[in-house]
Amino acid sequence: MKRFKSMVLPVARMALPLLAVFALMACEEEKSAPLPDLPAIEIPKDVPGLYSGRLPCDDCTSRMVRMTLGEDNSVEAIQLVLKDTMETDSLKGTYAVTDSTIKVTLEGDKGHWNFKRAKFGNLQYMTAAGTVYEDKDGMTAELIRIFKVKPKTIAKDTAKDSAVADTVKKGK
Repeated sequence: MKRFKSMVLPVARMALPLLAVFALMACEEEKSAPLPDLPAIEIPKDVPGLYSGRLPCDDCTSRMVRMTLGEDNSVEAIQLVLKDTMETDSLKGTYAVTDSTIKVTLEGDKGHWNFKRAKFGNLQYMTAAGTVYEDKDGMTAELIRIFKVKPKTIAKDTAKDSAVADTVKKGK
């Protein structure tokens, strides 16, 4: 019996590493199908625009925000904070759209805001836990969409305007 054990033990020591190598080689032959090409991420056309509303505030009475999301992922916001006095702050940054959420990152370590897209294109403020913020009365902090995209300035017809101005001058 001792002789049998002394013969089997060295053979087993040599056979186990060989079996492990063969097992790894067998796994190597399995090839997974290549991943499909993913479409480029595009900003939904209904996201850029002007939004206005109230955001939560821990150390103030009220915090009103007017925010413009540009078609180039830019953010421009004006924040009015009411404490004992009213403070106005102009903020700039960028935003990213993922599924139904919009993450706004403000420049100069001013923080970030996360929003969930809601009905009619409005944006609901989200907590750090990823849920829609509700105050003690159950009201959500929501920015309402004022218009979809930044309105374009109308070019004036200078020839027509000068003709009208000349007519007004002659009439006097």
